[in-house]
Amino acid sequence: MIQTSIRADGLPGLLATMPPEIRCLSLDCFDTLLWRNVHAPIDVFADLPLPGGAVESRIWAERKARRQAPYLHGRTEVTLEEIHAELLPESTEAARAAMAQAELDAEARHCYAFAPTRDLILDARRRGLHVVIVSDTYLSAPQLRTLIERTAGPELLGMIDHIFCSSEYGMGKAAGLFSHVLAGLGIPPSAILHVGDNPIADRDAPAKLGIHNVHLKQFDEVTEQRLRLEAAAASMIEPASRVSVPLLQSHRPQLALRRDRDPAHMLGHDVLGPLMHGFAQWIRAEAEAMESASGKPVKLLFLLRDGHLPARAFETLYPDWADRVIPVEISRFTATAASFTDRAAIDDYMADTLPGLRSSALPARQMLLEEKEWNALGEQTDIRRFARAIRQPATSTKILARSARLAEGLFAHLRARGVSDGDCVMMIDLGYNGSVQNVVEPVLRATMKLEITGRYLLLREVQQSGLDKKGLFDVRHYDFKALYALAEDISIVEQLCTVTQGSVIDYTPEGEPIRGAHDIKGAQSNCREIAQDACLAFLRGVGSAVVRPPASSDADASRRTSLAVLARLLFLPLADEVTLLENFQHDVNMGTDVQIRMVDSKAAGEGLKRRGLFYIKDASRMFLPGELQRHGLPINLAILGSRRFGLDLRKTDFDVGALKLPIALLDAGGNTTTTVDAHPTAEGYYQAVIPVGASRYSIGLRFGQLFDVVQIEEIAFQPVKEYLSPRIKEKMRPATPIADGMEEVAPGLYRIDGPQAFMLVPPPPASGDQHMLLSLVFRPVLQRGSASLAQKKVA
Repeated sequence: MIQTSIRADGLPGLLATMPPEIRCLSLDCFDTLLWRNVHAPIDVFADLPLPGGAVESRIWAERKARRQAPYLHGRTEVTLEEIHAELLPESTEAARAAMAQAELDAEARHCYAFAPTRDLILDARRRGLHVVIVSDTYLSAPQLRTLIERTAGPELLGMIDHIFCSSEYGMGKAAGLFSHVLAGLGIPPSAILHVGDNPIADRDAPAKLGIHNVHLKQFDEVTEQRLRLEAAAASMIEPASRVSVPLLQSHRPQLALRRDRDPAHMLGHDVLGPLMHGFAQWIRAEAEAMESASGKPVKLLFLLRDGHLPARAFETLYPDWADRVIPVEISRFTATAASFTDRAAIDDYMADTLPGLRSSALPARQMLLEEKEWNALGEQTDIRRFARAIRQPATSTKILARSARLAEGLFAHLRARGVSDGDCVMMIDLGYNGSVQNVVEPVLRATMKLEITGRYLLLREVQQSGLDKKGLFDVRHYDFKALYALAEDISIVEQLCTVTQGSVIDYTPEGEPIRGAHDIKGAQSNCREIAQDACLAFLRGVGSAVVRPPASSDADASRRTSLAVLARLLFLPLADEVTLLENFQHDVNMGTDVQIRMVDSKAAGEGLKRRGLFYIKDASRMFLPGELQRHGLPINLAILGSRRFGLDLRKTDFDVGALKLPIALLDAGGNTTTTVDAHPTAEGYYQAVIPVGASRYSIGLRFGQLFDVVQIEEIAFQPVKEYLSPRIKEKMRPATPIADGMEEVAPGLYRIDGPQAFMLVPPPPASGDQHMLLSLVFRPVLQRGSASLAQKKVA
C-alpha cells in the first residue's frame, strides 16, 4: 500500500509515481478539488441574511443537529436541510429552503476548482482511470454535483464518475464511508488511490482498508500561521469581518504552490505579492476611469523611490500598459523646494513646519539655504529668530530664485521622461498623506497645464487638501482610526518597495536627477531585491492556480485581501521577518543623510522591561510590533487593539499585581518607613516610582526584608513632569546608591546578607524647585525564605 504526503505542485504528476494496478482516482472535495476564497469554511456563513451575522448561529445549528442525529436518525452525519431546521426552528419550510439555497449560492460564490487537482483529473482520464469524489459533507450528491458544475464547469464535472457524500450514508470517512465506496465501485482497495487534505479522514481512514492514499498538505506551517494571523488582523481592522462579510483570502491558491522557503523570498512572494497585486489592479481600474472621464490617455507617474516596486508590479501584471508607466524622481524634498513661488508660500511652509522644532537645520536646507547662510541667520535653536530672518527681503528673494531654478529642473525632468504640457497624469505612490502632490501640483498645473490625480496604497490625510486623491485604503472604506494605525509603521513597506539609490535633491538644467548619498548596507539591498523578485514571481503566476476565478474574486476581495496582508505584516510579524528587517536602515529622505535603524529589538525590549505594557501606548519607534515580536503575541495584539481603536488607557490601567516594597524616606527632619507599590513590567521585572521632592529625600530601599538575591536593572532619577516620556534614557539621571549588607556578585546582581540589608539612594543635586522621582526597576531572583542560599547552591 502506498501512503505518502505531497504539496500542491506535485498533484499533476502524481499518477506517474503510482503502481500500475490503480484503476480509480478517489478525491476529497473541499480543500482538494474545490477550494474556497475565504480563510475558513465558516466564513461562507457570513453571507447568510441573518440579523447580527449568521456565522455563530449557523455553527450552533450544525452542532445541535449533529448531537441529535444519533438519537433521532441513528447516524452520525447530518444533511443541510436538518441543519437549517435547527437554524430557523420557527420558520416555514419555504423559509428554511430559501436559507439553505442562500448557503448553496454563497458556496458557489466563493468556491473554485484548484488547477493542479484539475490537472490530476485530466491525467487520470488520459490513463483510463475512473474518477470519484468521496466527501465528508452535509451536502447531498446532487447538491455537491451542482456546486462542482457551477464553480468548476460542466466539462470538469463530466470527468467525475461517481460522488460519495457522508450525509447520504450516515457516516464520515473516518467512521466507515470507504467501505461503502469499495462496495459501490466493486474493486479491491489496491486498485484505488485516494487523495485528500485531512490526515485522519483522507490518510488514516483509507489506510485501514488497504487503499493507497496521498495526503495533500495545502500549506507549510509558516504559511498556515501567516494566514491565521492575517485573518486575525483583518478582524481587528475591519470589525464586520466574519460577521456580515467573509474573511476573504484570494491569494491562498498561489501560496500553496510556492516551494521556496527562503525567508526573504517568502516575504516577497506571500506578502508583497498579494499587496502589490491588489494595488496594481486598483490602479488599472482608476486609470481606465480617468481616461473615460478625460477622453485622453493617462500617463502613470510612479514616484521614485518608493514607487519602484509598484511600477515593476504594474508592468508585470499589465504588460499591455507598460508604455504608460513612467517612473519619475520627485522626492518630498524637491517637491517642497520647488513650491516656493511667492513669499506667502514661504510663510505657509514655516507655519506648518517650524512649531515644535528644536533646530532650524532641516527647514533651512528645505528652503535651499547653504549652511553658512542659515548659520548667519542666528542660533540654530532660536526658531523665532530664524523665522524673522527668513522673512527679510534679501533672504526670501534668494529662496524664491533658487526654488524657481529647481522647479525648472523638475519640469525638464518630467519632459525628459515623456510628460508633455497638457497631459493627463496620475501620481502613484505608497502614501500616506500625498505630501508630494500637495506641494507640487499647483506648480505643475500652473506651468505645464497638467491634469493631475493622485493614487496611493494608503491615504490618510490629516487635513483635507481638496485635491483629487484616493487610496486603495482610504476613508471610503475604513475609518480614520484604522488608517492612522496602519500608517504608524508603513515605513517598513516603503523600505521593501524602494530602489537602491539615493533620494533626488536637485536636477540638472536638462532634468537629470542629482541624488543624495546612498549608504544602505549591501545586506539590506540584497534582501530587498530577493523579496521584490519574489513579488514579481507571484504576479506572473496570478490566475494559474485556479480553473476559473470564483465569483467573489472581485475588486472588493482584492482590496480586503491586501488589507489583511498589510495589517498582519505591520502588527503581527513573524520571527523570520523581524530577523530580516533587523538589518534595515531608513533614510529620512528630506535632503539629509540621516538614517534610522528600522528594528532595534534590544532598545524596545529595554523600554518594555523598564516601563511595562504602558510603554507601548506612546513609544515612538519605527516598527514597534517587530521589535517586540519576541515577547509574544499578546503584546502585539495589545498594540494593534490600542492603535486601531484609539483606546483611552492610562498607566493605572496597566498597573496590576503590585509587590509591596519596604522603603525609608530620610531628610533633615528624620526618617519615615513605608511601602511603595512595585508593578510588574516584563520578563519578571518590577518598577517602583518613588517621589523625592525637590531633591529633598534620601531613599532607603529595604530589599533584605523581601529577597535573598535581587537584580537591579535601573536606579535613576527623572523629573516628575517627564515621567511618561518615551525618551527614557535622555531624561534619566543615574543615582549613586550605597549598599549595606548587599554584595554585588555580578553587574546589577546582589546577594543580600539578611533582613536588615538595604540600599541607600541619596537625592540628586538640586535643580531649583523641580520635583524629581526615583525610578527603580528590579527583578526578584530569590525570595527570602523560599530556600537558603546554601540549598540553592547545592541544587
